[in-house]
Amino acid sequence: MSETVIQVTSLGKRIKGKTILEDISFEINQGDCVALIGPNGAGKSTLMSCILGDKKHSSGQVLIDGKVGKAKNQIAVLLQENTIPNSLKVSELIAFFQTISDNPLTNQEVQDLLQFKEDQYQQFADKLSGGQRRLLAFVLCLIDKPKILFLDEPTAGMDTSTRQRFWEIVNDLKKAGTTILYSSHYIEEVEHTADRILVLHQGKLIRDTTPYAMRHEEKEKQVTLPSSFVSIVHGLPDIYEITEKRDVISFMTKDIEKVWQSLEEAGCGISDIEIQNKTLLDSLFDSTREDKA
Repeated sequence: MSETVIQVTSLGKRIKGKTILEDISFEINQGDCVALIGPNGAGKSTLMSCILGDKKHSSGQVLIDGKVGKAKNQIAVLLQENTIPNSLKVSELIAFFQTISDNPLTNQEVQDLLQFKEDQYQQFADKLSGGQRRLLAFVLCLIDKPKILFLDEPTAGMDTSTRQRFWEIVNDLKKAGTTILYSSHYIEEVEHTADRILVLHQGKLIRDTTPYAMRHEEKEKQVTLPSSFVSIVHGLPDIYEITEKRDVISFMTKDIEKVWQSLEEAGCGISDIEIQNKTLLDSLFDSTREDKA
């Protein structure tokens, strides 16, 4: 059985009389890759800051490796905003981080992670693309070989190929036993990389589950039909969230069999209807996107 690396017990945080986090408890074991999700304002960044000790919690306790306070040489943090100096060359940044590390990655190991072209190591950081700067910031975090990684929206601003490289590195870190806690707005990342999901909403931990379990919770169906069926749709039982657009009408239902029977009786054919599964995980990310809009 894996040892507990992070233990959060009854954590609370109040700022100017307002409750930001309330009675949050969970444990993360060595080698776990845990996604922290929830809409903006749910308390994700505050929770990470309290665990890291950057913000003082109002109540409860945080233990890392069984101790209060973080072991800084074991932890690396990738903030949401890139903080690497733009006035240094890539090779200079790598050399600096190697200098301040007790047991750094070698140049070859760093190059294997970045997979940059040879001339890019002599470029200033601000000449890299946004995705490449983000990947560089991540790899600089890894130079000291941390046991625990905290990643806040790690792939924000990355293009598809750079994001793919990022998660290849994460998968290798998972195999090596690195413990990872990250926040993300990308449902695909959470589904394919997280071992567990912590769902925050209004400062409370409302789910501690897995992608598989969330995908197999009660499913809703989103049904889309041509707009010629508008009058029929408005007479259907057990539907909600009706949305009308120029040429289609869509709605949600938890009883697709009953709805389909009514539609079929009204003359709807199988070729007229489009049905999509909608799970709790989809709904959570939909609410996050709406909150960001």
